[in-house]
Amino acid sequence: MSDIPDHPELSEPTAPKEAELLSFKLTGRPTPLDEVASEFRLMRDCLKKPLTAEVATRICEKSGSHLIKLVSPRVDGDHAVLRFDDPEANGKSSIIPSVNAPDIPFCKVVFRPLELLGHSSMSVVDHILNAEDHSGPVLRAFAEVFGDEVLEALREILLSDPKTPLKLGAGEFPIIFIPRPGGGDLQITPVSPAMTFGGMRELGKRRYKKKDPEGPRINRGRWIDLAVSSKPQNISGAIGGPRVRFLATMPPTMHQGEAELYRYVHGGGFPRWRDDEVSVWVLRYADMLEADAVYNNEDTRAALDRTADRLIRDASEFIRDTLADAKHFAERQEMNEERLPEPPNVAHILIRRHWDQNYDRARKALTSPHFEDRLRKGQTVHEAQA
Repeated sequence: MSDIPDHPELSEPTAPKEAELLSFKLTGRPTPLDEVASEFRLMRDCLKKPLTAEVATRICEKSGSHLIKLVSPRVDGDHAVLRFDDPEANGKSSIIPSVNAPDIPFCKVVFRPLELLGHSSMSVVDHILNAEDHSGPVLRAFAEVFGDEVLEALREILLSDPKTPLKLGAGEFPIIFIPRPGGGDLQITPVSPAMTFGGMRELGKRRYKKKDPEGPRINRGRWIDLAVSSKPQNISGAIGGPRVRFLATMPPTMHQGEAELYRYVHGGGFPRWRDDEVSVWVLRYADMLEADAVYNNEDTRAALDRTADRLIRDASEFIRDTLADAKHFAERQEMNEERLPEPPNVAHILIRRHWDQNYDRARKALTSPHFEDRLRKGQTVHEAQA
């Protein structure tokens, strides 16, 4: 019996499981570039059958950016994929396989994102379609393990155009006719990119997330979902979980005042005071100021004071009411009402509207010594009452 104590750090490393080696997702196995061939050998040893050039050709022929089987499971296997590249993008679009179940393990070899240290995660397919500086060593390591003929088969199919689908399953596909520029009609059939399936699934998961008090607000909606199929692997092994159709009910369109209040609560400008009578009274006040400079008495001065006080009082009430609405809205949105931007002053509230040719007259009246004097006296009265 040995007297040497056990040292866990000196024990043999645990062999990785198959799920850690064959996958369509990141596996959490960062690998140095010079050891990628060893990673390929571990992946090869997990396969029940060899990855041959014939298999490579078969799985690449049925890989595309759009999977027609997502619309109808009755699509013939030879007419199941489309490939479209974004004309504004620098590289080729991502593709995923749509193969029979026995070929899924082979797909998990060439479509697995390799997490190479110091480089972005890319699969063998990515290295062929959108090569980067380190793609050469990766593909040479792949050929070293699986053979040059397998790599050449992958390159030949992936870099050439796939077969054109010539027929569709009857009944499931929407058919739309649009006019041709030269006359006649063009028949089109909308098919969504395969990547939208994963995007919609991630969007649906947001319904179950809890809001992080320190993080951004989670966008929510009224969702209704309907399970369509529980076996999406018949369409693509890269698509997991049940196929679900979503119905999202959007909130009603905000009125202008509601939209301005929403923007203010989220850091935008203060809502406008949209009472048409305000501009009438401001211009009336401007006329009274001009008349007061020529002739005034106790009655005209009192009328001038009352008009200015009315404008100040109504604008102040609008500011207070708007702030109360904003604080209530912030509470419903679970926001910090103390972070609301400072509201503008009374003169700004009054002048912030459409004036046509009367803007200068209105601005002159609202910045006059008389108006500023009535503002000071109104503030003094308000503080005394408080």
